[in-house]
Parts: sequence; C-alpha cells; structure tokens
Amino acid sequence: MQLRYTLMGFERNYQIKIPSKQLNKQYYSTLSKSSLNNKLNPWFITGFADAEGCFSFAIKPDAKSKLKWRISPLFVIKLHIKDIAILELIKNTLMIGKIRKNGQNSILYVVESIKELQVIVDHFNKYPLVTEKASDFLIFKQCFEIIKQRLHLTEKGLFSLIGLKSSLNWGLSDSLKKAFPNVTFVDRPEYKFNGIPNPYWIAGFTSGDGSFHLNLKKSDTNVSHRVSLRFSINLNIRDAEVLKGLVIYFNTLSKTSTVVKGMLNQENQYVSKSDNTVSLAITKTSELIEVIIPFFEKYPIQGVKSLDFADFKKVAMMIGAKEHLTIEGLHRILEIKLNMNKHRDW
Repeated sequence: MQLRYTLMGFERNYQIKIPSKQLNKQYYSTLSKSSLNNKLNPWFITGFADAEGCFSFAIKPDAKSKLKWRISPLFVIKLHIKDIAILELIKNTLMIGKIRKNGQNSILYVVESIKELQVIVDHFNKYPLVTEKASDFLIFKQCFEIIKQRLHLTEKGLFSLIGLKSSLNWGLSDSLKKAFPNVTFVDRPEYKFNGIPNPYWIAGFTSGDGSFHLNLKKSDTNVSHRVSLRFSINLNIRDAEVLKGLVIYFNTLSKTSTVVKGMLNQENQYVSKSDNTVSLAITKTSELIEVIIPFFEKYPIQGVKSLDFADFKKVAMMIGAKEHLTIEGLHRILEIKLNMNKHRDW
C-alpha cells in the first residue's frame, strides 16, 4: 500500500510513458501459468486493488478554467516494473486503462477518462472492496458522480469536491488548505468488514500484500531445526478484522484436511498487533502443506510473487519428505533461499 504515501508525487508525474517495445519484450515472464490472452477472475482484481489500488482525484490550478481549477479523477495501481504482467492482465481483463512508466523502477496502471472510470465504478459496485479502502471508494464514487454531471464546473460543486477530498486518502495538501480555508470537511464513511467474499479475492490480495518466506537458523543439535517457512500478511491496524477473517476462512478449509483438523482455530495464535501494524503469520508445516499451499495451487498467485510461492512450495515438499535432514537437502534449500524474494534476479 505504498501508493498512498507517494500519491502527491504520482499526481505530478503519472503521465510519463514507457515505450511499447520495452513493455512487450522485457517483462512478460512474470505471469503464473497464464498468458496475456487470459482473463483474471473479477474477484482477483478486487483483491489486488484492495492491496495495491488507489482512488484519487487531482485538483490543480488552471488559469484557463472558469473557476481556475482543473479536476482530474484517477484510479491507479502502482507496482515495481518487474510486475508489469499483472497490470497487463488487469488491463486486458477490464479492457480499459493505460500502462505508464513512473520513475526508474515503477509502473502505473491508470484509468482517467469518465467513460473508463464508469467501468471501474461498476466493477467495484458488483465486486465490492473488502478492506478499509472500501471507504475511499465510496468517497471517490461521490466525487465521480459530481464530475460526471459536470457539477464540478460550478463553485458549489468544486467546494463539494474539496470537502470530499479532505477525507480521501491523506486528505488535502497544504496548498489546497490555504486556497480553500473555509471548506466544509466531510466525515469519512464508516468501514465495516463483512467477511471474505470469494477465494479469488484472497489470491488477488495475497498477490499484492502477501509474503512467502524461508528462514534458516543455526542449530548445533539438529539440522531439521534450521529450516522454517512463513506465510504472512502485514496490514495497517485498521484492517485487523480482514486478517481475522482470513484465519476464519482458512480454518474452514483446515477442517476438511486429512492431517490438519481445525488447527487454525485460535486467531490470536496467528494474528498479532504492534503499534499501527497487524500481522498474520502461519508457520506450522502441516498447515502450510495441507491448507495454504493447496489453496494457492487452486487459486494462483500472479506476478513475480508466484515464483516465490513455487520456491516456498518446493521447500515445504522437501521438509515433508525429510530431505531437510540431510546436508545435501539443506544446501539445496539454502540455494533456493538465496534466490527468493528481494534476492531474485528478475
């Protein structure tokens, strides 16, 4: 969710374009058993947007405008350029939007025309967001209706937009606060978590915010104690109920397992809080092998993270077969670890 922290910079720079030849030749290897002709499940798109999407509208001075301000509504997903294939899949599924370069290593999926933003609004009306971002969407939708009806060209409509923007993302910039000192601030819509709607939502959300980690710890007594696996998701504390909902969902799956019988039945064992962060962590090998891995085999991760999942699964199977107890197996696992996550040469 780093996009929220870089939004102001994005609004200044989002129109930088990347050459089509560079898009087509360099980055398509990041798909998970997919091709660019495939379509994503709509719930996957919602899950991924919950993790990485942003609803916004820029308000900038415009001397040529009657009110001296220009309004630009936007839906954006910002990723590292290595994951451009996910954005291509989203673009090809929704059949709208543009992909643009943003700085040295970032890529943007941008929807900005009224006609195409209507597709975005219709999508999230039908496949609602699950996290706190649902409140951002409700505010954005109000703004979109004002703009669509061209009421933003009136002073009343402009002030309504300023008030709504005060509750969207990180609120008003200092320059807008100075320009509109008498604006009436709008309360943010109340957020309520309503459960996990669909397994593809989990796949999309995990493709954005999930992590698959492999750890090796030194041990003088037992080689097997050196290897541990961790599936985790870290969120802002305001989305704590989402992680509790994931525990409940996976607990339901665990009850059908031949090995794991409702082992994910204590949310406090898996969800922890620290300052403004809440974390889900599943580390038991039996739960990973019997519940988590089969789930993501059925509902695949997309992008570079799918490669981390494949390595994660490979090591889990090695542990299940006791190969981690051998020196040869331990060396193989170490080699895998050295090429996972941030160490991967993409």
